Amino acid sequence: MAGRRIGEVDSLRGFALFGILVTNVLVATMLFSFTGDDPHPSFDGGIDRFVYALMDAFFLGKFYLLFAFLFGYSFTLQIAAAQRAGVGPLPRLFRRCGALFLIGLAHVLFLWLGDILTLYAVLCLWLILLRRIRPRTALIAGVAMYFLFALVVFLPGGDGGIAGLGDLFDLRELHTAYTGGFLDTFRIQLETGPKFMLFTWFAQGMPALGMFLIGTAAGKWKLFENDALLECWIPRAMILGSVVGLPFSLATLFFQTKNGEMSTFWYGMQELANPFMTLAYVAAILWVARSRWSWVTTGAAPAGRMAASNYIGQSVVLMLVYTGYGLALADRIPPAAVLGIALLTYAAQLAISAWWLRRYAYGPVEWLLRAATYRSIPMWSKTPLLQPKA
Repeated sequence: MAGRRIGEVDSLRGFALFGILVTNVLVATMLFSFTGDDPHPSFDGGIDRFVYALMDAFFLGKFYLLFAFLFGYSFTLQIAAAQRAGVGPLPRLFRRCGALFLIGLAHVLFLWLGDILTLYAVLCLWLILLRRIRPRTALIAGVAMYFLFALVVFLPGGDGGIAGLGDLFDLRELHTAYTGGFLDTFRIQLETGPKFMLFTWFAQGMPALGMFLIGTAAGKWKLFENDALLECWIPRAMILGSVVGLPFSLATLFFQTKNGEMSTFWYGMQELANPFMTLAYVAAILWVARSRWSWVTTGAAPAGRMAASNYIGQSVVLMLVYTGYGLALADRIPPAAVLGIALLTYAAQLAISAWWLRRYAYGPVEWLLRAATYRSIPMWSKTPLLQPKA
């Protein structure tokens, strides 16, 4: 049916939220807990190294690619929706980009330095310019953009590790502020947010745009709406992704657990392998969605339908637990416990999202985006108002 929601897209977005949550909380608590000029994690035992290695091997750099791919795919759906309504897509898309940028700006200034919403809003303007690009051209351009950017790590002076942030930001000041009081955290957010936003644009802009274009190509081919194409694509994607990506991830897990860090060269190799692990994740999720275990993926779909609300909700939890906005525990919780809190947070988001969408048509942030896009007040509650009895 034209205009129906595509369940696979919602499920994939729901799982991407989990990967982004794990990455953000571990990176954030590591970043907030650096105390010296030579940045090293506060926790450096065997279990701590294993958790950090697990993140680098199977989460870091994989799920933001999936999120960006799905953004590009959804871009084609928004154009199709405008065409079905008989209106020009450009005004809607520009309004949506503007609203997304304002929401992201508030997010980066007050909640989480690593916001990606402002970046997506800016890159969406490029998608608008390239909206008539042919699918094959979009695919080739997207792949080329990602791998060309990944090769930058191998240039002299390239450093992909988190320790390289010490050259750009005062990590000791970040630690002092984020583990201080409410006003300390508020001040450092306002001071550092704009600079970190620009850093994110530089560090993720080109690969994110590349994934946007790949997602746009998939959307124009209607990948998730073509059962025959999916049946052919899923096993090939799973094999290619696993054969190329999995060995690098397993090697990263082993050597980083043993040594506590990755060399710049190996970080670059991992960057080159990341899209293949993302490809394997996508294929595996789609395979499960079409099996007798499909309940596993459908359970993530409500969270995916509220992706923007849940993304910001994750930042609220992160800041309340780990910074001066709340408990300021960033340098007191070991990585394994941080991972446990992330799992609990995600489980809560799955339950809350399902509960919310049984009662309301949209998540709070999605409602705002829809209102801005369509310049109207969307329906909020699914339950019609009860009429008083005569």
